[in-house]
Amino acid sequence: MLSPRYVVAGGLLLLLTLACLNARSEPIFRTQVIHRHTNSVQSVHINNNGWIVWAEGDFTRTDVWLYDGTQIRRLSAGEQWRLNTHPRINNRNQIVWRYDDGTVSDVVLWDSGILMNIIRSDGSVGFGAPDINDDGWVVTTGETLATGYHDIYVWKPGDTEPVNLTSWADFDSQNPRINNLGQVVWNAVDSDANPQIFLAHVDDMMNYRNLTQNAVGDDYSSPDLNDRGQAVWMHHNGSNWNIELWSEATGVVPLTNNTGNAASSFPDINNLGWVAYEQAILFRKYDVHLFADGTLIPLTDNSGTTRSFRIALNDRGEIVWVTREDIGGVRYWSVILAQPVPEPASGLALLGGVALLALRRRKR
Repeated sequence: MLSPRYVVAGGLLLLLTLACLNARSEPIFRTQVIHRHTNSVQSVHINNNGWIVWAEGDFTRTDVWLYDGTQIRRLSAGEQWRLNTHPRINNRNQIVWRYDDGTVSDVVLWDSGILMNIIRSDGSVGFGAPDINDDGWVVTTGETLATGYHDIYVWKPGDTEPVNLTSWADFDSQNPRINNLGQVVWNAVDSDANPQIFLAHVDDMMNYRNLTQNAVGDDYSSPDLNDRGQAVWMHHNGSNWNIELWSEATGVVPLTNNTGNAASSFPDINNLGWVAYEQAILFRKYDVHLFADGTLIPLTDNSGTTRSFRIALNDRGEIVWVTREDIGGVRYWSVILAQPVPEPASGLALLGGVALLALRRRKR
């Protein structure tokens, strides 16, 4: 039989373990510089495997680069006067981006080292920034020279050419994002020339939903969505840019409420429901903010000429962004990776469990 002191000690450890398991605190992150160069980094993206892609270039060319957790390599050919921009990566490590040589603008797919043009310009349609889901479905925009309109196109593995999803829409459609359910979110002006956010399934685009129903003078742009059907976007209310979140259960919920020169823009959302975005005091301060589990977490607090922007996050809670800073009189662009640190509560709970096991062994 255990002595009274062991009973008391065991009870205290059990209470500590339960308290730690029930404790909730905001995530803590450690950051590291993945890449730094004097060329400007124009966009970044990260998948659930921790692979990071970005577009980087100077005034003569732009290339796509990949960090696969161990090494950095260039994926595009490094040709002069060629632009390789807006890379996106899925969880099968397939990467798409826009290629522009000044005459045509194609969509390129990189898959296990094989590079091919999957959506090719034909002179009458030029294609824009793409997105790809885990089924390999690619959405992009195409500007038709004959009409001047931007439409949403989809390409699926096995297709010989992309399918125009919004040819029936007599207005511009831009910035498509696709999730693993096959849903597409995009921004477009409606028939009254008012910007809106639309949501539809890629196989049923005509039955789209208008998520915003905005008033005249408001503007909506740069949407993103996750596999839970949640969507985020930036909304200009006539004074400031703010971030809004939409779900079937809640409708539209504002995440920011800026005044003065403050602006929130270019949000990204993961399947945890976390939203990362750029928070700015226009022309003076640009930082990265995270909205996670109801808590607002500033991830940077820049000063001087240092700015952080162009943000993406994955379902492991890893966040990547670009920081521009002046070091020794030279301007550098860095790709920053922030990874969540295990909560102290988890370690204490584990310690409590080990101690209880030791008491049990002592009894034996």
